[in-house]
Amino acid sequence: MRIALRSFPVFRPVRSRVRRAAQPEIKGPRVPRHSGGSGQPAGVSFKAGDPVPQSGIYEVVHARAHRATHEVVMLSGDQFPPCDSCDENVRFRLVRTAPYIFQDEDFEESD
Repeated sequence: MRIALRSFPVFRPVRSRVRRAAQPEIKGPRVPRHSGGSGQPAGVSFKAGDPVPQSGIYEVVHARAHRATHEVVMLSGDQFPPCDSCDENVRFRLVRTAPYIFQDEDFEESD
């Protein structure tokens, strides 16, 4: 008795070319995200007692990591405050500028 073996087709992966969509053209200067468009070089930090150069949102990094990094709003003209726990060893880094509403010409408080 003869047993007929059936042959099966061999499947080979098909290489497909993935076409990527064209990137939209962005006009204007390119600003890295980490600078927040603040004009400050990335990684510039300020210490307690330094004057706040621009109103905005600042990342706060505490010494000895007694507290997780967090964000605060600081106003230009103020001074960066010391931390109650790490005193002068706290550092501030500008995440992005954000003008204080009452420093905007359309919303200035009248005397």
